[in-house]
This record gives sequence, C-alpha cells and structure tokens, in this order.
Amino acid sequence: MTTDSTRTWIRRTSTAAGLAYTAIAEYELARRLGARPPIAVMLPLALDCYVIAALKWFRALDVALSLILMCAAQVAAHALDAGVVRVNLELVTVVSVLVPVALWRTHALARSEETQLSSTLEGGQEGYTAAVERVPVPAPAPPVPEAYPALAEAVPAVPLAVPPGVRLLPLVARPEPSPLTVETAEEVPVLPSVPAAEVPVPGPDPHVLHDLFTGRGQDPDERDDEPVYPDPLIPQVRLDFPDETPGVRRLKETYGIGQPRAQRIRDELMGVRS
Repeated sequence: MTTDSTRTWIRRTSTAAGLAYTAIAEYELARRLGARPPIAVMLPLALDCYVIAALKWFRALDVALSLILMCAAQVAAHALDAGVVRVNLELVTVVSVLVPVALWRTHALARSEETQLSSTLEGGQEGYTAAVERVPVPAPAPPVPEAYPALAEAVPAVPLAVPPGVRLLPLVARPEPSPLTVETAEEVPVLPSVPAAEVPVPGPDPHVLHDLFTGRGQDPDERDDEPVYPDPLIPQVRLDFPDETPGVRRLKETYGIGQPRAQRIRDELMGVRS
C-alpha cells in the first residue's frame, strides 16, 4: 500500500518528465514556423502552464483540452521533422490558436478556483456564525481561591543551629559551690564596731540655714520683686573662691540658689553693679 508521499513523488515525476519531453518538440515547432529563440520558448511555456493548472484544479474538460492542445503541437512538430507535411496555411492556423486557447483556459481555471474558495469561506463563516449564535454561552464560574497562593517574596531558609563541619567543644562539669560552714564563717573578717557617740554627724549647711532665715533660695526662679544689694551671700562666695570668679552654673550648684540670684551675685562680683 503506497503512502501519500509516494503518490506525490510519482505524480510530480510524471508531470516533469512529460512537460520536459513535449517542450522540446513545441520549441522546435515554433522555430520551424519562423519564431525567434526568445519568442519560441513562449509556446511550450504557455501550453505547460495550462496543463499544470488543469491537473492541479482537475477539471475534466480542461484536462482533456490541455492534452489535446499538447498532442496537436507534438503531431505538427514531428510531422514537419519527418517531412510528412510542409508548412501551409492550415498548419500555421492550428499552431497560432494553441497559445490563445491555453491563455484563456488557464485564467478561467484560476478565476473559478478563487470564486469557489471565497464562496466556501463565506458560507463557512455564515454557518459558523449561526452555529455560534445558537450555542448558549454558559455563565462564567466564580473564581476559585488558590489553596496555597504564591508569596510575593520567597521565605528565607532557616539557618542551621550548628553548621556542618563545626567541631563542638566537650562539656566540662563545673564544681558546685561549697556550702558555708562554721569553719568558713569564722574566717570571714569582722569589722570593728564603732560607738555611736564617736560617729560624726554632718551638721547643717550654713548657706542653707542662711536661706531659711532670710527666706531666699526656696524658689529656684528667684521671683522676688525687691532684690537685696549687696547680696548677703557675696562674702561667703569671696571666701570660697578667693582666686576666681565662679560662673552662674557653679554658683547654682554650690549654694543651691536660683538662676536670677546667681546672675546678680556674678554681676556684683564682676563689678557690673556695686
């Protein structure tokens, strides 16, 4: 049983061999009737194109007519070559009609094929459209959520607690602390006791007492309407700082007074106001 490729190869080989053999006789026929070489080639070319078109679109009438035209050219060419006939009016008329007939039927075949193809496509499109219109379109199903939706970012891998290749150090047992016994308790040094009467008790700061008696230093902002000049704390400041003039911050920290009073004391020490 032959395959499709074998059928195609046999058909094409037969067509090529037949066209090549008949083309030589058709060319010689045109040359015997007085055609020049470039023009004589057109006779076999026109007949061969008609034969190919008839075989491709396989119309029985055109296949028979194309083979009749080819046979007429072959008979005329071989008759002239054998000297059976001579060039006369009838022979010239038959050969001259071959090309116009082949041209007419070739275009007729091609045009009819295009018309049939377009009508088939239109009919098929209309039938397809009608079939599509008759088929009910089902309603779209609701989207099914994904069981495991894809993550926007990949989850990083969990690092190993102990990377491979790392040697672990052996565990060393630590000695437990020995409990406190009577012997060890006796070795703890005991501080000598000091009588309560001999422990010095810090007395009150004279500057604080001064502020308590004068009523100043209780408010860190020193909002007194009538400041006292000279400030009673100036002698003590000169006594505590004989070689320098302390700043406002140092006066506040040393004597626990507010910003305005410390500023006034510094101004008086600097001689801004006597």
